[in-house]
Amino acid sequence: MKLEMKNNQAPNINDEMIASIVSLAATGVNGVARISLRITDEIMDKLYLASTIKGVKIARDPEGLLIWVYVITEPGVDIIKVSKAIQKKVKVAVESMAGFQVAAINVRIEGSGI
Repeated sequence: MKLEMKNNQAPNINDEMIASIVSLAATGVNGVARISLRITDEIMDKLYLASTIKGVKIARDPEGLLIWVYVITEPGVDIIKVSKAIQKKVKVAVESMAGFQVAAINVRIEGSGI
């Protein structure tokens, strides 16, 4: 499905939608066990009834989206290879599905086989 853009502007997609795309792309990488909960996610869950964007942080910059993704890897994987694979898969997924340019993707490995 291709999104049509009016006046060369990106479609109206919010950060929660982008985070869902990021989460699905990252968990689809071999070696990723799951997305990690950040401590702020746990606090936000206590304060608000709506679920927070778990394990993903999105910031908008004039050069494109800045994305942070927090993951738990499977035991014994090559962390560098997994991180690079996450960056590549997330970039392709966000740019093709959401229509936004991605400036940077920061991967934080929160643990392995936990």
